[in-house]
Amino acid sequence: MPVDASALNQDRLPRWAEEPPIPSDGSLVPGSQFHEEQWIMAAGMLARGNSFLQVARAMGCSRTTLWRAYYGSKDLRVRVWWEREALNREAELRLSSLRALVAEQIERLVSAGDPSTVRWLAERLGLFAGLDAAAAAAIPAAAARPEAPPAGGSVVAPMAGPAVIVPELDDDAPGALRERRPPDPAAVAAILAHPEAEGPKGVYPWTLNPDDPFPNLPPLPGGRGRAGVFSRRL
Repeated sequence: MPVDASALNQDRLPRWAEEPPIPSDGSLVPGSQFHEEQWIMAAGMLARGNSFLQVARAMGCSRTTLWRAYYGSKDLRVRVWWEREALNREAELRLSSLRALVAEQIERLVSAGDPSTVRWLAERLGLFAGLDAAAAAAIPAAAARPEAPPAGGSVVAPMAGPAVIVPELDDDAPGALRERRPPDPAAVAAILAHPEAEGPKGVYPWTLNPDDPFPNLPPLPGGRGRAGVFSRRL
């Protein structure tokens, strides 16, 4: 019996299965001179861990323009969050398939009699736990006690107090600023006040030079190839 589509309208899909979030203002970066699909590409690159310099070069904009969009548009940060949620789900699926491949390789090596693999697997499975427990019980209790400090000496006590844990960059709050230190409000205000600017054109192979008649063909060194793309030098 087919499932009625109307019965699934109220179901809450996981984050990685949902459609991309719709920007509240209709655009990821409202009022930008760059195309919407460029900002979608930028959000995907940031979610994959590319640096702001790499993303700015790929878009053909300045780094200040990219930081301006990052600080000024929450919709862009939400899109980066959504892209990262989808990537995390794909990574979990790929790791699951890798576990099956690793199990097959271990089984093959054990069947072939590889000694290092057999010993490693025996330790992982706890096959030596009984032998280790018997050896530990045979050690005299006196040897297990710590040695007394020398006369006139002092024992250095271990340092007390909780360990310093660096907070990781989590994605619990969609659209939050993912920075270990809170940004300087004055610096953020200066970046937001800066107008959009295009980056250098034609400097990098992944940027588009609108003045180039063949934008997909990089110029050859020494000025060769001016007679035509398919010309042959005799």
